[in-house]
Amino acid sequence: MSLDGFDLKRARLYGISVVDAGGVDRLEDGALRITFLAEHGDVYELIDAPTSAIVRMFDAAVVLTCGWAAPIDRSDQCHDDDDADGDDDDDASEKVPPSQHPQRRRVRLVVVVGDQGVGSVLRFADTPKEIVTDAGSARGSLADAVNTLWFDSPVHVVRSSS
Repeated sequence: MSLDGFDLKRARLYGISVVDAGGVDRLEDGALRITFLAEHGDVYELIDAPTSAIVRMFDAAVVLTCGWAAPIDRSDQCHDDDDADGDDDDDASEKVPPSQHPQRRRVRLVVVVGDQGVGSVLRFADTPKEIVTDAGSARGSLADAVNTLWFDSPVHVVRSSS
């Protein structure tokens, strides 16, 4: 809510500290301390950066990013009679990057991860008052990257040559 728009040029990483757990439950201001840690033009490079492991010092981590979203693959669902001719036009359009998909939508996504798991909140530019939440069933490369950041951060050892 503190950032307007859907054109954030760089993904951001924040650490979250719980100041007052009861206040969090009551949605009180000041119950959480949000600390900006880093930003990068590529959300995956931000998450994979060795310095991003610092989020483990906090109670939770937040990744904020904007981009394009496109309809997900629905090939496992029943097709309309129009698709009975066996052409693969739908399959071809599903392989198009979201930024080039004819049904693309601009999105702002906030992903939160902590010891209890991953959750996300997103808004679309064309329906900004509509909030879409996911309390842990997210799938895909970003969900995998955030899970790895929190639960399996690689340890980087730097040895001095003495």
